[in-house]
Amino acid sequence: MTRALFLLLLLLSSSQRILAHQSIDSSSHRIDSAATRPIAGSSRVGTIWQDLKESAFVGGKYVQQPFHWDSREWAIIATGVGITAVVELADDQMVRDFMQHNQGSFGDKLAWFGNNFYGNGMATVLAGGSLYAIGLETDNNKLRLMGRHVFQSFLYAGLTTTAIKFIAGRNRPYLNQGTFDYRGFSIDNAWNSMPSGHVTVATALSETLAADIDNPWASAALYTFAGATVFSRLYSDEHWLSDTFLASVIGTATGYWVAHQDEHYEAKQTGLLIVPGPTNLTFLWSF
Repeated sequence: MTRALFLLLLLLSSSQRILAHQSIDSSSHRIDSAATRPIAGSSRVGTIWQDLKESAFVGGKYVQQPFHWDSREWAIIATGVGITAVVELADDQMVRDFMQHNQGSFGDKLAWFGNNFYGNGMATVLAGGSLYAIGLETDNNKLRLMGRHVFQSFLYAGLTTTAIKFIAGRNRPYLNQGTFDYRGFSIDNAWNSMPSGHVTVATALSETLAADIDNPWASAALYTFAGATVFSRLYSDEHWLSDTFLASVIGTATGYWVAHQDEHYEAKQTGLLIVPGPTNLTFLWSF
């Protein structure tokens, strides 16, 4: 693997953040804004319940987004699809041939990292679970929200990619059917190549953390990991280059969008409330 091609793959993954930035309202609050207000009086169970409600609300909003896009946002989507088509036409077979003729010990080790750690959900569970648990235990709202964002972007982007995989039904490179063979509406893993699930997971994780941390050095490290996952899927002959490009668009846009959502539910005490009246007592369950 030449250094130039590795840099190309890294840029391919990281450049999608620019596309995501264009489709987000710049007035959105960051994680260290009002969303991090203390959760005074809330139990851990209550806080978890609030986070579940927030995730469900934002998930519904995510599903409804296409119905509210304007012409500019549709143009951005069309551009991403168009670039994917160009990559498929011009580069898929060429990059596959290069990868399969340049196998070695370094490539094997790098492919293991992307295939078996960063892109398969393990890193997502470790990062999201650790951040959320530490934030919950120490009442650190910033860490807790970072952990929740990781799981939200994983869920939303993962469902998007899974739906497109089923609809497209594209063959994986190792079938040797060529770049343009689509079956459509298939649940067979060998025909679920586009987009790459591993790259979706990797870029969603990298962009969510990069947006919440907002540090250029952290962003560079996180997108190096995402770039390694792109390399891994190509090196292992599991995906075409265009599969990884489309996946990086989905993962990056979703991660950035999730990290810039405002909180919609006010944090409050969860539990039984007893409200005395003139002649009676009213029992209310607050959640």
